[in-house]
Formats: sequence, structure tokens, C-alpha cells
Amino acid sequence: MPDPARLFQSLSDPVRLRLLRLLVREELHVQELVAITGLSQPRVSKHLGLLRKQGWVDQRKEGTRSWYRARSGDDAPGGTALLPTVLTLAEELPQTDGDDERLVLALGARQAQAKAFFSAMADRWETIRLRYAQPEFDLGLMGGLAQPEARVLDVGTGGGALLPEFAATGARVLAVDLSLPMLVRARKRCRGQAAGEVDFCCGAAEALPLGDGACDVVQCAMVLHHVARPARVVAELARVLRPDGRLAVTSFCAHHQEWMRSELAHQWLGFERTEMERFFRLAHVTPGRWLQRGPRSPDGSGNGNGPNAADWPEVFLMTGIKDADHGG
Repeated sequence: MPDPARLFQSLSDPVRLRLLRLLVREELHVQELVAITGLSQPRVSKHLGLLRKQGWVDQRKEGTRSWYRARSGDDAPGGTALLPTVLTLAEELPQTDGDDERLVLALGARQAQAKAFFSAMADRWETIRLRYAQPEFDLGLMGGLAQPEARVLDVGTGGGALLPEFAATGARVLAVDLSLPMLVRARKRCRGQAAGEVDFCCGAAEALPLGDGACDVVQCAMVLHHVARPARVVAELARVLRPDGRLAVTSFCAHHQEWMRSELAHQWLGFERTEMERFFRLAHVTPGRWLQRGPRSPDGSGNGNGPNAADWPEVFLMTGIKDADHGG
């Protein structure tokens, strides 16, 4: 049981209220909090340390970054009763409007980085993709997910590597990608190959252009580490999935390859299995299979500082089924 005096003292500074309010909304790293609040990094770190000590926030190390998010529900100090009251008080602070505006800009910057990267790399992306592609994952997706007449959504289709195979099963496929140049390449790949119906749409994984429960199958391959809000993307994938529909996500396992941020525009250095299971359950999807494989060419002699074969982290495939009693 936390000391009530220390607990309330931890909220006595307006800066800590601002930080807690932001971290209830999003998981943010220290540099983003500095940019949003306009405060120095030492000052932000000091206040985060006090919030963490009293159990208001959790810290997660990822490479050189420290990420923070607020505890919620029964995990928050005082259980479910205290935090809403604290947030109501925080809304009265004069800095909240500015914080909200800069939070939107920070999240937009994450998405803009990925969009610019893929637009610039469209012609070379297939070469990069083959460094980590897992053919057995592709075969598993084809055999276990796509069926004749199934409504399949391929989110972040990139160059459309899986589209001809999906369409060959007789499925009706919609390919969505944030980058128009990548969609152009995907369309070319399917020309004259696809036996089924394939449509293309430029859009973001965070806001899919479909109604609730519109799809039988949703697959999202090697996208999650690029997006601004992974948990929200998984929730959006689940939203457009019908009850008992199937979800498949591939991404990198958690790693420490910092070069992937600068060279490949990764926002996140992979994901732990427990984290992915949490994303699925929050989205009302029951986790199923978890498979992981090493780099496609594991005979390199990388030193951890560049894109050699040994520097590529493992890739996972996670599948799940949307809860039957939960609509879109």
C-alpha cells in the first residue's frame, strides 16, 4: 500500500500532472516529452523518476531510448478510483491545449518518417525485404488464412509480395499502403498474375478505409515497427475483422539494432511476445500461433552496427481469432 502523503506529494507539481496526462494518452519516449512540454531533458527525467517511484508510470528500455506509459485500472495507485480524479484536475492546467497540439505533431512526425522512407525506397524495397523474408511464414499465411471468396485485407502491402498468392486462392483482396509509389509497384506485380480480385487503396493502418467487420482475414506483414501507435493499429486491424475472423501479424522480435531506426525508419525495435499478446487481447483477439525465425542469411559476420546478415533480428508470425461475441 503506497504512503498516501508521498502519493499525493508526487502530484503536487504541475509538470508531473502534465506528464501523467500525456502518458495516459500515449506511450512516449523522453525526447518526445521534452519536445512536447518544452522543458529540459534533466527536468523531465527527474519528474518521470518521481512518478515512476510512486507507481504512476512504467518505464521500458528499448535500445538507447526510455519509453514511459501511465499505469491504468487496478495497476494505478489507488486502483480505478483515483486516476480519473487526478486527470480531471490536470485538465485545468493552462498548458494542456499546447501539450495536445504538440502531441499530435509528435505522433504525426512518426508517421511522416515512415511514409517518406517508403516513398523514397519503393524501387529498392524488394532487395531489402528479401534480407528478412520468411518463405515458410508466407506459406503458412496462404494455407491457413486465404480461402475461396474470403475477404482478405493486406495492410501495409508494400510491393505486394503476397498478393498474387492470396488472389490465386480465389480470395477477394484489398491491398492498403500509406505509400503511393509502393502501391504502384504492388499493382504492377499483380498484373497478369492474380486469378482473383485485387483492389488497391492508399491509406494508413491507423485509420483503415473500411467499415466494422468488413473482412474475413486481415494480415499485416512487417508494418508494426514502422507505425506511430502499434496497439492502436492492432485495434484497428481487429475493428475491420468479423467475429471469428483471423488476424495475422508479422514483425521483428525485440532487439537492440539501433541502426534500423536511422537506416530503415523503424519507430520500434521489435516486440516481445507478451507485448503482442497484450495488443491482441486489448483488441478482443485471442492469440493463437507464435512462430519466430532468424535472418534469412544467418551466415554473415555482422558487428551489430550495420545491415549485415548477422545484424538482422528474428522475425515473428503471430495469429489470432477475433472473439465471437465482439463486433467491429
